[in-house]
Amino acid sequence: MADCHMFRAEWHDYNDGILFVTVCAKDKKHLFGTITNDEMHKNALGTIVEECIKAISEHHPQVTIHNYVIMPNHIHLIIATVGTRYIASATAKLATAKIPETTKPINPPKPSIGCLKPPAHGEPIIDYHHNSRLAVIIGSLKAAVTRIARTRCIASLPCWQSRFHEHIIRNQRAFDNIMDYIDNNVARWEQDCFNLK
Repeated sequence: MADCHMFRAEWHDYNDGILFVTVCAKDKKHLFGTITNDEMHKNALGTIVEECIKAISEHHPQVTIHNYVIMPNHIHLIIATVGTRYIASATAKLATAKIPETTKPINPPKPSIGCLKPPAHGEPIIDYHHNSRLAVIIGSLKAAVTRIARTRCIASLPCWQSRFHEHIIRNQRAFDNIMDYIDNNVARWEQDCFNLK
């Protein structure tokens, strides 16, 4: 089985950036509430999820949550980490990123080292994802929801899928489109790919 982390952008430092993150409920079950008449009705667990999302910036002062939505079986967030509270700084960082020279010969592929691929251009191997600020933030969010749910006797089973998906937001247009997607996600639930009726 392929390691899902091999699909992470090797050139992107997951410690800084603006990211669109999706985290699914365990087995994509409708654990967080229901949608009726284009309105999300959060249950007790969904309310805990919202409390924990709102507390992220208290526990991680270098993080801003620009937008989020809680759906019956998943959540979406736009997360900005230190140095990228504004799109302009993220875009500037991307524009000045060092790109490896493509004229250097590339060695034949070597076996992967865990989730890390050997460097093609001699740069050091850096695992930007496994130990990234984003992984810590999402891990602590999931752990906090599970812990609080258990102390309130709401859920004893795992609440979350073990992994999450992130998309790097590269410019203002992408940011605006994703903000719109989040704002209208509940109203579009009938067409949502996560709506597994």
